Amino acid sequence: MRLSPSGVKALAKRVLFACGAAGLMHRRRNRAVLTTVMFHRVLPDDDPRAAGANPTYAVTPEELDACLGLFRRFHAVIGLAELEAAVARGRDLPARPLLITFDDGWADTVEHALPVLRAHRVPAVVFVATGHIGRAEGFWQEEVFDAVLAGAGGAPAEAQATVAALDRLAPEARAERLAALPRRALPRRMADAAGLAALERAGIAIGGHGHSHEPLTRVADPAAEFRACRETLARLGLGGDRPAFSFPHGQTSPALIAAARAAGFGLCFTSAPTLTPLAALDAASGIGRIEIDLRPLRGRAGLDRATLAFGLITPPHASGR
Repeated sequence: MRLSPSGVKALAKRVLFACGAAGLMHRRRNRAVLTTVMFHRVLPDDDPRAAGANPTYAVTPEELDACLGLFRRFHAVIGLAELEAAVARGRDLPARPLLITFDDGWADTVEHALPVLRAHRVPAVVFVATGHIGRAEGFWQEEVFDAVLAGAGGAPAEAQATVAALDRLAPEARAERLAALPRRALPRRMADAAGLAALERAGIAIGGHGHSHEPLTRVADPAAEFRACRETLARLGLGGDRPAFSFPHGQTSPALIAAARAAGFGLCFTSAPTLTPLAALDAASGIGRIEIDLRPLRGRAGLDRATLAFGLITPPHASGR
């Protein structure tokens, strides 16, 4: 059988992974480098919410378990407090540190991700869009995906095209179109305050992810977004004195990072797909994250751990500020 170029590349990764070359490369390249990974939703196949979830951002508990096992094999998994201490007071981090993050504040983070994190005894950070805490519905983009995928039996590309078309509309026109979407009876989509408090009690840090979840580069008053997010976390007793912050939809700028800091947030995280040398860690700068998208890694033999490992080892290093 003749392999395609992509097949040859995948085979080479599996061989290098099996013989230990991936670990050797990682030890040499990333010893003093922070890897931050980004998840969103964790849904078993039999959860009724799974059928309509955006597949780019959803993994199963079994896949999360496999990822955490791989992280622990190649990295030292750290918590937010360790990272904050390293940045603020120059404390040493272990070699090849890795921070696990989840965006949005989904109910399934409490229901399905937390048991897996507990089983591996690893910490994480959950960034919450505070205006959606406890809501039955998800973000409007996810409601579109559910209507197209589960309601109408469409494809992810169709759902994404619908999201893009609605995103171009004025808010009032978009709301009218969204109100006409067919709705399924589903369990609550967003975590409530009690669930978020349970995460914190379990050692999972809570941070901010905006209030409305709209891109902060597009809202009329970003300062009001930061303020509402920070005040909601404080009112609920979540996040501590200076919660970390991640930017909705990855949309940020140096000015927005400065505004987040001025509003009382601490370390800021972006969606830039970079690793961060420890020497470049800076509270005034954004920390990049590697998005975990498992769609191309699923096969009949299970998850392609070799490609996942190289995807974590080889991203570019962020430059110092």
